[in-house]
Amino acid sequence: MSIKIDGNNLTIEKLNKIARNQEPIHLSKDAVSRILDCRKMVEEKIERKEIVYGINTGIGEFSETVLDDSQLEEFQKFLIYNHSAGIGDPAPIEYVRGAMASRVNVHANGNSGCRLAITETLVEMLNKDVIPY
Repeated sequence: MSIKIDGNNLTIEKLNKIARNQEPIHLSKDAVSRILDCRKMVEEKIERKEIVYGINTGIGEFSETVLDDSQLEEFQKFLIYNHSAGIGDPAPIEYVRGAMASRVNVHANGNSGCRLAITETLVEMLNKDVIPY
């Protein structure tokens, strides 16, 4: 049976089932609506040229730096690259699955401003058969 993720109901027991037992998940309809509503708000702010931290500004000590339209896509790409570095052995699959499920749960609250496709991709990845590395 699929575990419904709505942003409020993820218990440690459910997270354990997802991470270790490969229990499938799905987003609640309300979570989908919240994600879409938040993304719409973000896009409206961008269209109105409002300054939004981390979207059209730098981050951290560069938060006062406003990016122009030509810099936005590159900035977002480099932000992902910056956070994707790591050292050491790959994390165990259950750690990765737990982190991915936790991220889906955060997105389900509808405050992240991400595109629904990002959250749906994480859900699809979690629901695929796991191939051990």
